[in-house]
Amino acid sequence: MIRFGRRRSVRRDGLKRLAAFLLAGTALLLSLAQAGSAAASIPAAPKQDWTIHYVPEGSAYKLAKAEPESGVYLGAYVLQDNTIGRSMQAFNEKTGRKHASFFKYVGYGMPYPADWVEEVKAAGAFPHIAWEPNGGLAQVKDDAYLRQFAEQAGRSGVPIFLRFASEMNGTWTNYGGNPDKYKETWRAVHRIFAERAPNVAMVWTVLAMPEGTIEKFYPGDAYVDWVGVNVYNVKYHDGLRSFRASDEDPLDLLNYVYNRFSRTKPIQLSEFGVTHFNTTDGVHDTRFAAVRLSRLYRHLEHRYPRVKAVYYFNVNNVAEPNEARRINDYSLTGEPELLAAYRLATASEHFLDRPVPAALAGSYVAQRFTYRGRVFKEGGVLYADELFYTRMMMLGISFAPDGRPGLAAVSAQKNGRYRMSAPIKVVRRNIWTGTTTSGGRRIYRTVRALPLRQVVQAAGLRVHLRGNNIYIQE
Repeated sequence: MIRFGRRRSVRRDGLKRLAAFLLAGTALLLSLAQAGSAAASIPAAPKQDWTIHYVPEGSAYKLAKAEPESGVYLGAYVLQDNTIGRSMQAFNEKTGRKHASFFKYVGYGMPYPADWVEEVKAAGAFPHIAWEPNGGLAQVKDDAYLRQFAEQAGRSGVPIFLRFASEMNGTWTNYGGNPDKYKETWRAVHRIFAERAPNVAMVWTVLAMPEGTIEKFYPGDAYVDWVGVNVYNVKYHDGLRSFRASDEDPLDLLNYVYNRFSRTKPIQLSEFGVTHFNTTDGVHDTRFAAVRLSRLYRHLEHRYPRVKAVYYFNVNNVAEPNEARRINDYSLTGEPELLAAYRLATASEHFLDRPVPAALAGSYVAQRFTYRGRVFKEGGVLYADELFYTRMMMLGISFAPDGRPGLAAVSAQKNGRYRMSAPIKVVRRNIWTGTTTSGGRRIYRTVRALPLRQVVQAAGLRVHLRGNNIYIQE
């Protein structure tokens, strides 16, 4: 989604951004149309709230830089909240929670924010820098500026999240049009920081939508420390009454990135915000915000254990000097109901208020992996899409050739022995993403799904159900 002027960086004007969004929507519709009438005939699976939990045998997961073995760093952005003097300490006091990390936007070419980093450290937290090459990728070179920035970060004495060139999957940045150039640039920056600032964890962050362009910008596991996603709950997209978003669930907006990347990377909610007032309908609705804020934070521990950091975007855009940005108020500090909801939702010890020791990076530990949004029950049989088996469980799936549609074989290695299943039936289904087009039409993903119990048992594992939770044990 596009949200006018969340940040201080230069953005295109409203009409250009709206046109870009409409063009992206047109491209999505065209790509769906290419599937032909066959796609239209694929049945829709029921949208259900299942969570698969999978813990591989042994300590097989390698912790990333600054990654806690469990828990989620509590973070926030406060630098545009004048009601608290842009103070990290004041935000801690208002929310009743000490925060582990705070972030700041820095335009590429601007100096390393040394004074701000020291302020973050004085608040007992560690910094997260959103570094944006708003002049385009051509300005990013292996030069004295880049190397000096890395060296200064390396001397900071604390872990640093460096979120370079985020939201490239949309059309509203000056660095997102060329995936190959983007990946080449990212890898070059990653190399410099790996050499000169080993305390820096590079965070590759996308906006939750559009999903279709995300994969093509991914630089690869070897060049990314954390994967991030920005999620916003608003009542209307782009300030348009015709483009309603009030039914969107923050968990639905998280699912795509979480499912795709959490098996190999810790997930960061780099920005999360919920509006409680918008200028589109002029309605104050703190209940709307409190419900969605609570829903996201209270489900992270059980349903999304691979989310290891979350930053609340504490900004009132309605008070911004730029008129085009005056649409949504995401701020917490002037709303007692929201402060109470935030305090309650983050009360668990699962929310961390300090960084973990640097020595933990690279340690091998056990992890619980979860999968959501592409799981459904039909005719008494539970199904999960193929990506759960191949990405989360790391099984081999061999689909039958075109002459024998609807069959697959599953291969797995267990205790050094190789298993191959008998043919298993495959179904194609459309699953609603929880989002709609500007015209109100539901947006679906088409998946190939296999019966969960049959596949898991073929791999020599066991399945247990407890309510809407599915547990897979080795």
